[in-house]
Amino acid sequence: MAWYLLKTWPGREEELIKEIRRAVPPGMYQECFVITQERIWRKQQKSIVHVEPLFPGYVFLTCKGRAVFGDAAGKGKCSSFLKQLGEVPALAMRMACGGLTFLPVTEEDAGFLAAISGKDHVVRLSYVEKNGKGEVSRVSEPLKACQGKVERYQFKKRYAMVRHKLWGKEQAIVLGILLKEDKEHLRKDNG
Repeated sequence: MAWYLLKTWPGREEELIKEIRRAVPPGMYQECFVITQERIWRKQQKSIVHVEPLFPGYVFLTCKGRAVFGDAAGKGKCSSFLKQLGEVPALAMRMACGGLTFLPVTEEDAGFLAAISGKDHVVRLSYVEKNGKGEVSRVSEPLKACQGKVERYQFKKRYAMVRHKLWGKEQAIVLGILLKEDKEHLRKDNG
């Protein structure tokens, strides 16, 4: 399966998804989605889970077959799929005004994104357990898949900063974490 990245303005992702579903024949693609992530807000000593885009302004599209990436230098022709998408009037207009860019996603990048976000394209909170010294002693998925790439934990703000190479560049990715006290608060609030 080939993945494509459509870059648009942050906050306009859902608008683009609706436009694609309306204008692009369903047989041209399998899925069109935003990868979101769960995060925790701490408000008045309560843990509140919310969902936000993992990559603001990025919409992903999948289709059967393989993407064409060109030569080793990365200079090559886009697949015919991207060309077809560029011919859809509503999308072509967005591209002409600089509001949309199509990029093929490498199999390695697609594999990483699928591993951390699952079939529902939501990066769930990772449970992080600390020992008596305040050091991390246990981590659950999806953060566990990023072991060795965690640059730092920000326990107060409930996230882990991960360094991972995506789209040919080293990226800082912020993933939400859940601590023991959050589990207890959420259980009380939902119980």
